[in-house]
Amino acid sequence: MQHLRVVTWNAEGMFVEGSMTRRASPHNALKVVRLLDADLIVVPEFGIHGKLEQPIVTALHSLGYEIIEVPYEDRTMPAYVPKHYEMAILSRFPVMSMATNRLGKTRNSVELRVLVGSREVRILGIHLDDKTEASRLIQAEDLSRIITADKTIPTLVMGDFNAMVKSSQFARLMRSSLLHQISKSISHEQLKSITTRLHDMALGTTLEYLFTNTHLVDFDPRHQHTLSGKTAGLEWVPSLRLAKIDWILGSKHFQVLSYKVIKDVGSDHRPIVADLQIS
Repeated sequence: MQHLRVVTWNAEGMFVEGSMTRRASPHNALKVVRLLDADLIVVPEFGIHGKLEQPIVTALHSLGYEIIEVPYEDRTMPAYVPKHYEMAILSRFPVMSMATNRLGKTRNSVELRVLVGSREVRILGIHLDDKTEASRLIQAEDLSRIITADKTIPTLVMGDFNAMVKSSQFARLMRSSLLHQISKSISHEQLKSITTRLHDMALGTTLEYLFTNTHLVDFDPRHQHTLSGKTAGLEWVPSLRLAKIDWILGSKHFQVLSYKVIKDVGSDHRPIVADLQIS
C-alpha cells in the first residue's frame, strides 16, 4: 500500500510579495511548507501570476517540489483582489499530466495526474467562487462531470470550496433571519461583504450537490473549522476559527490515517494536513 501526505492551504497570496496578506511574507510561506513536509500541497491564492521570485522558486525546488501554477483568469473577482491572481500545486510526486479546467465559464482549476509509487492518482485543485451560492453551483456541475468522467482512478479534490455543510452549527447561525437582517445594517463595507457572502456559503447546497452527484467522500467527519475573519484589511479581528470552507474530498480508494487543521500561519485560512493510504 502507498502512503502520502497531502495539504490544502489557501495562503492568501503569501508566496508572492505584495499579493494580499499583510501579516506574512514569502519566507514565512516557505517556513510553513517545511513544517507541513507534505508530498503534495494545493494552494488556492498562491499569489500574483508571473511574480514569484527566483529565490522562492529555488527554495521550493530544493525541498523537492515541482511548482504547477494556474492563473484564475476570472474577470468577476472583486476589486480588492490583485489582477492575474493564481493558484498552485506543489508536488513531490512525478507529474504525468496537467490540465486546466474552466469551471462555470468563469474560473480556472487545475487537474494533475501524478505517480504515487506505482499508482496513478488524480488531483483536482479548486477554488470555487466566493460571491454567490448560485455561481458555485454552476461550477460544481462542471466539477462533478470532471470527477465522474473516470471513477476507476484514485481521486482527490482539494482546495477552498467557499462552501459549508448545511448541518454545521455556524452554518445554521449564518442562515438565521435575525443575523441576516443585522448584517444588512453593518456600515463597515468589508465586514458587510463578508457576512453577506458567509450567509450564502452557509446554504450548504454546493457540497450537497457534490456528494450527491459524485463518488467522493468527506475525509473529515469532525468538520474542523479552517476559516478566520483575520483577513487583509481586518488584521484587528481575533484569529478565531469560524467555519469550515476548505475541504479534502476523495474517492473510496483512500484510507484516512490522520487529518488535522494546524495553527494560524499568517493567512485567513488554516492549512489542512491529511495522511492517507491508497488501498
